[in-house]
Amino acid sequence: MTNRQESIKKHKHSLKTKSRFRLSFINENRFNEVWTIKFTRTEIVIATLLLVSALSCLVATIILLSPIRTLLPGYLKEDQRQENIVNSMKIDSLTTRVNINNAYISNLESIFASTADSVIADVVPAQNAPLSPDSLLPASENERQFVRRFEEEERFNLNVLSPIAADGISFYPPVSNATEIQTESPSTFSITLAAPPESTISAIYAGTVIDSYTTLKGGNTIIIQHPNGFVSKYSGVKAPFVEQGDKVEKGSVIGVTSPKDPSAESSVTFELWNKGAALNPREYIAF
Repeated sequence: MTNRQESIKKHKHSLKTKSRFRLSFINENRFNEVWTIKFTRTEIVIATLLLVSALSCLVATIILLSPIRTLLPGYLKEDQRQENIVNSMKIDSLTTRVNINNAYISNLESIFASTADSVIADVVPAQNAPLSPDSLLPASENERQFVRRFEEEERFNLNVLSPIAADGISFYPPVSNATEIQTESPSTFSITLAAPPESTISAIYAGTVIDSYTTLKGGNTIIIQHPNGFVSKYSGVKAPFVEQGDKVEKGSVIGVTSPKDPSAESSVTFELWNKGAALNPREYIAF
């Protein structure tokens, strides 16, 4: 009897089953099961891992295929990040200008509101009295033509945005130890520099050489595209060191001036453009 009890105790848990779980959906009106799902512990772990993996894949797909990816730190390239910074600075500048204009208009409204009666009485002349020279006469034909010509010239003038695009950019002098040649009618859109023979000509900023050709006068011209829409042009290069398509860094040598008589001086003409608008190089580079 004792041996039998010990045998029963020894094999008591041999028929133990695995723990199972059940998810049931019950119709509360009829109190019957509509849908039942049975799980084991292993199946619950596998189902949880599959659900997490599916959600991760969904989030990754949304990030990669939508503009949300641009919000991730370190995702944007250097030129895109710099463009965003420039756009933010433009928006801040425009906001500041709008606030200044609104304050100016408010001040004018306050002045006109407080002195409207006196201003009208002073401006309106008597019916039969002759107009004084200081009266508000209608604009003449010459004045209207001048206004139309001025508006046409300034309509597509992009120079006002160039200083904003140049914020944060430090340009390198194109020719070291050079002096500006003063002409009788100097152009504000180009500058002619006199330098000793075989002086080095450097790129004012990093960029790509978009053109390099020989002129009829025997010299060479190099044109470089820089970030933010800037383009620099170097004319009078005797020996160019770069070709079209080459990448250059700020201050890298792109050529030398004419190796003539050491007592003479060589000249290099430099131009600076921004998005198709010619700029005054003196306002952006210290020569």
